[in-house]
Amino acid sequence: MELALMHHFPAHPQRDVRERRLLRGHMQTERLPLFDILIRNISEHGLCASCRDLPPVPGEMAEIQLPDNRTVTATVRWVNEQVFGVAFDTPISLALMLQTLQRLRELAERNASWEVKSKHRVNTNHRNQGILRRV
Repeated sequence: MELALMHHFPAHPQRDVRERRLLRGHMQTERLPLFDILIRNISEHGLCASCRDLPPVPGEMAEIQLPDNRTVTATVRWVNEQVFGVAFDTPISLALMLQTLQRLRELAERNASWEVKSKHRVNTNHRNQGILRRV
């Protein structure tokens, strides 16, 4: 037991705090034209996303358009089928991005209009309406 206490494990770098969201974005690489991605989580230094079509390749350089309309450059770090992770070349301000998304959502809610119409009523000219049945 004392040997286990004396054994020194190498320190692992702490992972960034990830914001779990489902956000739409766009990505392109030298090999792939612009395609849609679904961002699953994002941090100041990278993101995890998925795509429907051909995924990027680890080590590939990419340009990603974030939901707040910022474009960042990144390197693909890993790929597992259609899911992949990228590391941003320069860190982003996650707080700023989330504030921008909140403002965009509030603006959309203010500009949204709902129109409620009365139920559709069918008028029939049948003399004996008792034989009609509801479907």
